[in-house]
Amino acid sequence: MVRASAVGWTPVSRRPLPILCDERPCRSVTDRRITVSVSGRRFQISARLLQPHPNTLLGSDEKEYFYDEPSGEYVFARDPQLFRLIVVYYQTGRLHYPPHQCVDAFDAELEFFGIESDVVADCCYELYRDRRHELTERLVDHRTLDGQRQTPVDTTLRARMWRGFECPRTSTVATVLYYVTGFFIAVSVIANVAETIPCGDVDRTCGEHFSTELFCVDTACVLLFTVEYTLRLYAAPARCRYALSVMSAVDLAAILPYYVALCPPACKSHCVWGSTARTSAVRW
Repeated sequence: MVRASAVGWTPVSRRPLPILCDERPCRSVTDRRITVSVSGRRFQISARLLQPHPNTLLGSDEKEYFYDEPSGEYVFARDPQLFRLIVVYYQTGRLHYPPHQCVDAFDAELEFFGIESDVVADCCYELYRDRRHELTERLVDHRTLDGQRQTPVDTTLRARMWRGFECPRTSTVATVLYYVTGFFIAVSVIANVAETIPCGDVDRTCGEHFSTELFCVDTACVLLFTVEYTLRLYAAPARCRYALSVMSAVDLAAILPYYVALCPPACKSHCVWGSTARTSAVRW
C-alpha cells in the first residue's frame, strides 16, 4: 500500500499488509542449505539443487552415512579441488574437466559421487575424451609389458635378441637400435630427395655434384641395414619362415641393389642409390 500510494494509486483493499515472518523459519525444507566438508574445506549447497539428481550420492539418502551430528556437516575425505567442479555441476547441470588434473583422479571422483561422465560440457568433452583414450592406451601397454615380464621366457641370447627386435622397449640396447635405425632411414630418404634437386649448374643435380658424399651416406645406411637384417635372421625362432616372409623380402630389396651395383666395375653405385632409399622408406 505504501508503494502504491507513492505513485498515486488508490489501494483496493483497506486491510493492512500481513506481517512478514522471519526469513529462516519461513524457508521451506527444499530451500535449506547443507554444509559439506571435503578434507577440511567447507561447501554449502542448496537442497533444492540436489533433488533433480536422485541417482547421485548427494542427491540421494546415501549421503546420510557421511553425516556428522556434532558438526552438522557431511564429511568426505575427497579432493576439494575436484569437488568444487561437482558443486558447479549441481548449480548448472554441466560438468567441466580441468586440463591440469589427472583424468584418472577425475573419473574416480565422478564414480564416488555417482555422476556419469556424459554430463561433461561440450567445451571440455573433446579434451576429456582424448585424455581418457591416452590413459587407456598407456594402461594396455603397461599390462602387455607386465605380462611379458611375468611370462617365463627363454634366456638364451637368440631369444633375448628376437624379443628386443619385436618389442624395443624391453631393453635399453633394443630401444637405442630401434631409434638409430629409424634415424638412418630418415637420412636415407632425405638424401634421396636431395639427389634430384638441381645443384650448382642447371644441367647437374646434387646427386651428380656430390656423388662421393652421397655414396658415403648410402654405404653407411646399407651397412646398418645389413647388420640389422643379419641379426634378425640369426635371432629369428624359425629362420626359414622369416627368410620367406614379406618383411625379409623388403629388407633384401633395400640392401641387395647396393651390393649388386658394386659387382660390375663399369656401373656406378650411385645409380641405384635412389631405389635403395625408396625401399628403405617402405621398410620403415
